Amino acid sequence: MPDSRAMMTTGKRRLLPAVACALLIACPLASPVGAAEGAAGADPGSQQRLDSTARLIAGLPPSHPDHAELARSREWQQHSRAIQSSWTRVRDGQIAAMTAWREAELPAGCPVGRTLLYPFSGPDFLNAHGLFPDCSTLVLFGLERIGEVPDVGSMSSQEFTRLLTNARGFLINLFARNYFVTDTMQKALRSTEQLRGVVPVFMVLMALSGAEVLRVAPLKLEPAPGAKPPGEGLPAAGGRKRVLRGVSIDFRNAGSAQVRRLNYFSLDATDAAITAYPEFLDYLRSLGPTTTLIKSASYLLHGNEFRRVREAILETSRFLVQDDTGLPYARLVKRGWQVRVYGVYNVPIPPFENAYQTALAAAYVKQKPKPLPFRFGYQLNQVENRSNLMVARLPDGQGQPGGGPGAR
Repeated sequence: MPDSRAMMTTGKRRLLPAVACALLIACPLASPVGAAEGAAGADPGSQQRLDSTARLIAGLPPSHPDHAELARSREWQQHSRAIQSSWTRVRDGQIAAMTAWREAELPAGCPVGRTLLYPFSGPDFLNAHGLFPDCSTLVLFGLERIGEVPDVGSMSSQEFTRLLTNARGFLINLFARNYFVTDTMQKALRSTEQLRGVVPVFMVLMALSGAEVLRVAPLKLEPAPGAKPPGEGLPAAGGRKRVLRGVSIDFRNAGSAQVRRLNYFSLDATDAAITAYPEFLDYLRSLGPTTTLIKSASYLLHGNEFRRVREAILETSRFLVQDDTGLPYARLVKRGWQVRVYGVYNVPIPPFENAYQTALAAAYVKQKPKPLPFRFGYQLNQVENRSNLMVARLPDGQGQPGGGPGAR
């Protein structure tokens, strides 16, 4: 992700009692997600259509008979070959190496709690699922708009071709980098009416990962009792009222009967902006203890613009996998975290050179870490893997007390 507000213009308060935590509600389908084809997935027919839409855009054979004719088109056949060729390389290379490393280096299952928290994620299902496939609930947030399920059944042939072209370019770029460039992604997800927001991206990445998409629904966070609802007396900078938007996607991993849930929130998480929706910070704290993932996060948590969300992440997290763009190494150690490092540590790429961490560099010298067999974060190099990764755990009794069980 690229500069604080342009890149992710995505508190020191004690944990609230469970009764005061924000309540999470999966609303009946309504705009912006609800009008789309198969959006609810509430009955078997619409669920099949929803999953079939994901498969169709992913270049996989669709499962709904209404999509059979689209899959016979020359445009879709070409799209399928291109996507599957790129995906096969990613699956057999990056994903396979990540899976082998995870099985050797991380605790089985969801390391702590049932919830994975992934701040500043964008629609990155691949790394969340690749590292933590057994967490029951995934909570992600970023600047990227939510969008809607593409209504492929109502598209003209030209519109369907534009959808495939846009999706293909977006996915191949992601496969090459293994991270999203926020500005590029924002433009890609607004460039056509056919591919809008993170919803179709999540769906396609789920389909490629072998998961079945079951349901897509808007999310609403209820404020804590006595708190003002978002937008009431809480204008954003410049006087505009803000509305916190979220989406919930239910899915099932291949070979599993368990229904899992991904909750994504679209918001500006800076201190100045997040005052417009304090229920979000209460919600984050209610998730703990969590397993947490942070990567390619533009070093946002190193500065002073994201102090409130940084404090909430630290309060709720007990197990952490991150690269150097996440929580500063020295801050973790000061709070009692035990940190194990992998790969190699270099000066951050431009324009982030000033985010170099001398304490982290010293830890790499001292620990003599194992190599990292997959690429992770910004340090892309065609000749050698320069990625770094930290695995950190907060021992029992250290830091802030945890919250309730992971919210569904």
